[in-house]
Amino acid sequence: MLRMRKASRWGTAALAAAACFALISCKDQSQPAAPQEPVPSAGGASAGAPAALTSAFDTPRRPTGTVKIRIITNNSSSFWTAMAKGMEAAKAEIADVDASWQSPPGAQPTHADQKAVFEQVLASNVDGIAVSPIEASAFAPVIDAAVEKGIPVITFDSDSEKSKRLVYLGTNNYEAGRRAGEMAVKLLPNGGKFVAFVGNMSAQNARDRYQGFLDAVKGHNITMLQEPYQDKADKTGAAFRNVQDAILKHGDKINGFLGIWSYNGPAIVDEVVKAGIRDKVKIICFDGDPKTLLNLRNGKVDATVVQKPYEFGRLSTKLLYLINRKGLKGAMEELKPELEKMGMQLNGSVIDTGVEVITPENCGPFLERLKKLGLETT
Repeated sequence: MLRMRKASRWGTAALAAAACFALISCKDQSQPAAPQEPVPSAGGASAGAPAALTSAFDTPRRPTGTVKIRIITNNSSSFWTAMAKGMEAAKAEIADVDASWQSPPGAQPTHADQKAVFEQVLASNVDGIAVSPIEASAFAPVIDAAVEKGIPVITFDSDSEKSKRLVYLGTNNYEAGRRAGEMAVKLLPNGGKFVAFVGNMSAQNARDRYQGFLDAVKGHNITMLQEPYQDKADKTGAAFRNVQDAILKHGDKINGFLGIWSYNGPAIVDEVVKAGIRDKVKIICFDGDPKTLLNLRNGKVDATVVQKPYEFGRLSTKLLYLINRKGLKGAMEELKPELEKMGMQLNGSVIDTGVEVITPENCGPFLERLKKLGLETT
């Protein structure tokens, strides 16, 4: 079991907080890490690391001493506030972990920006890295290089499934997209035309959400007016301009707007309200940005599909710690009962943390549950 700061902490307060959220959505140099066997390379694409590779991590790499963990996000969105709180909760639970997080620099971080941050972290004698890749395919060799050096790497929120990452922890984004599509069918039973907005379609979570949405609306006379607008994570500029452009370009042909990344929802609402067309369109988005939650309460958003970023931070920290202490297999075995208790699904190397659809009708109780965790966003 984990070495706790207080023996009863996990059994009471921390577990209660984790269960509630499931409803909603410096390294110790005196204790060197165990030498790692060279990790074999595997040819071809695979959903995560192949068996021969993961078995190399079944031996604990740091059975004693402080475990140094770093979490790297794909941007600086307020979406990550809840993730950071989850990471801090794990640090309070575990006595000997050094965990922190950072995002790539700039308002519109690129693959190159994130790669530079990852490589800096890798060079800092880290014991484990959790990353949410900006570009799934391009980031695969970056992850692979770290794993082949014996450093455990997991992905969260957005996967790089062709990489050798050990575990993906987060939303099944395809199923999340399907939930959004099902809401579109419910809101527009006679069909309609949508426009979608996202930061970057090269991100795995964006592609999966969009495909899930398309598959859910198939056969229900709901179509897309064009390919998704991409703002390259320019959440204060292009995200708004893209909505303006869509309204000017398509006018009253638009029956619905789909915001695929967390900040797209608020951008859509602002421009739709300015254009005076709120009563003519439906708005579906993802995540619980503070503005999205306020817009839900005010009836300006019809539905949002929320994730559990608090658990992204808490479970990423805990999992990487356990991999160092007990090896990958031992870590997954220890974590499994906790995941099951929270209603999460473990499927091979994927931990599906689940989603919830929030509407103006059920947002009150949802916000109360957030408040209990000290969160304003999710």
